[in-house]
Amino acid sequence: MLLCSLIFVFRPSNSRFRFPFSVFRFPFSVFRFPFSVFRKIKNKQTKMATTTSSSGPKSLKVWVGIFLLGTLIGLANFNRFTTEELAQNNKPPIAKIFINEMTGAYTILLLLPPLFAFFRKFSLRRGQLVKLIPLHLLASVAFGASHTLLMFLSRKLIYWLAFGINYNYGRLDIRFLMEYNHQIITYWVMYGIFFAVNAFRDIQRQKLQASQLQEQLTAARLQALQMQLNPHFLFNTLNMISSTMYDSIEKADAMLTRLSDLLRATLGSAQTVQHTVARELELIDLYIEIMKARFDDKLQFSLDIDAQTQSALVPSFILQPLVENAILHTMQAVQKAEIGIVSQRDGERLVLIVTDNGPGIDAGQQANNDKGIGLANTRERLEKMYGSAAHLSMQNIEDGGLKVEIKLPFVVEKT
Repeated sequence: MLLCSLIFVFRPSNSRFRFPFSVFRFPFSVFRFPFSVFRKIKNKQTKMATTTSSSGPKSLKVWVGIFLLGTLIGLANFNRFTTEELAQNNKPPIAKIFINEMTGAYTILLLLPPLFAFFRKFSLRRGQLVKLIPLHLLASVAFGASHTLLMFLSRKLIYWLAFGINYNYGRLDIRFLMEYNHQIITYWVMYGIFFAVNAFRDIQRQKLQASQLQEQLTAARLQALQMQLNPHFLFNTLNMISSTMYDSIEKADAMLTRLSDLLRATLGSAQTVQHTVARELELIDLYIEIMKARFDDKLQFSLDIDAQTQSALVPSFILQPLVENAILHTMQAVQKAEIGIVSQRDGERLVLIVTDNGPGIDAGQQANNDKGIGLANTRERLEKMYGSAAHLSMQNIEDGGLKVEIKLPFVVEKT
């Protein structure tokens, strides 16, 4: 209705020219399909908008980019034909060249939605090329004919509105053949771009899915390692309490009470892969109280904690296997065990150290220790969480004893 009103208002007042409305019957049928596709896309985007807010803006940016690209192509063609006329010392009909080239570019944009829908439904696949290639050739003919017809009708309308003259496109049958020579190239170029973009999206989607799967597997493995460590620690502690009962019921009772406190504290963070150094020290302090109840004055602990490391993140219960091993091997060799825990910052790395005054280890003992559940579990957890950014090392102390050192990235808990 708006188009008809504009034609009526702007037609020459004393002109007997009658606009051929009958030629619009076919283009209306041509436009019906892309409009229906637009309507389906819009409905689909409306549904998707209820579940995600990012798809709408992203789709809009794509179409704005396509529109700008079409405009750029139209202006480039306009510049080419204008300068060609100037090079031949002719006065170029700038307005008409501009209309011709911009309608040529923009009418292709109108055909993109149905064309992309066709590409999506009938993508070329191995085993079906014999059927699909003829179908695409037929589609390229339909695309070319639609494009030529849309150019003719849009220019006819604009020429009449702008200049009050009839646009002469020459013989349409010849024009169809002439335009098709480059329209078929345009068709396959657009299919190539469509195929490349979809292939790139598929690769990105597969990478994302693989990355998400790897993250899920890593998280599951970390959870399994943590679940493996907890029963191991519990079994060793209960075994120690059981042996203590024959010597002192009071000590065993005190150990059970402290073990109950420790289990209650760890139960709330059973699903937590990481927590702060401060939280780790709270749990280790409960474990130390159990060991002190068992060995009395034979066991001494010292802490050297840098205040700025208190909020740094570490794997949950990462120090317990190291402290347990230090106590076990030291008490077998000396009368009084001295265990030290150090937490300090070294640039962008957090350094955790557990020392003892035991006999240290040789190469054979280190190989056996690496096979144990505690150290093997600790090494694997560090590898899964930090990769090569984390490192666990053991070295003998000159004055006697062993130093176990963990280095990992210094990351502060977000508040």
